[in-house]
Amino acid sequence: MILSKAKAAGLGAGLLLVIATGALIYWLNAERDKLTARVATQAQQLSNAAQANRENLLAISSLQASIQWRDERALERQQREARRETELNQTREQLRKAMQDAPDCVNQPWPDAVFDIMRKNTVRDPNRVRSGAGTGGVPAADTNTRAGG
Repeated sequence: MILSKAKAAGLGAGLLLVIATGALIYWLNAERDKLTARVATQAQQLSNAAQANRENLLAISSLQASIQWRDERALERQQREARRETELNQTREQLRKAMQDAPDCVNQPWPDAVFDIMRKNTVRDPNRVRSGAGTGGVPAADTNTRAGG
C-alpha cells in the first residue's frame, strides 16, 4: 500500500513535471514568436530608414548643386552690378568734366555738353552732327522736351 501510494505520488509528481515542462515550452515558444515578429518589424523599419536615407542623400546632393548654381548666378550678378556701377561712375565723371569744360552752357536748360553726351552714338545722330542748332547750341525750334526745350 505504501508502495502504491508512493507510485501514485511519483506518478502525480511526474505528471505535474511533464505538464509544467509543457507549459514552459509553450510559453517560451510564444515569447520566441513575439520576438521574431518584433525583429521582423524592426528589420522592416531599418530597411525603410535606409531607403529614406538614400533618398535624403539624393535630395541633399540636388540641393547642393542648386545652391552652387545660385551662388554662381549671384556672383555673376554682383560682377555685372559692379561693372555697371563703374560705367555709371565713369559716365558721371565724363559728364562732370564736360560741364566744367563748357562754362557757356551753365545757364542753358539743357547744356550742350550734356546734349552731346546724351546723343553720342545714337541713331538720330550717327555722325554727331546736330542740325538746327540755335545760338546756345540748343535747337531753336525743337519742342522735344527731352532736349531741354
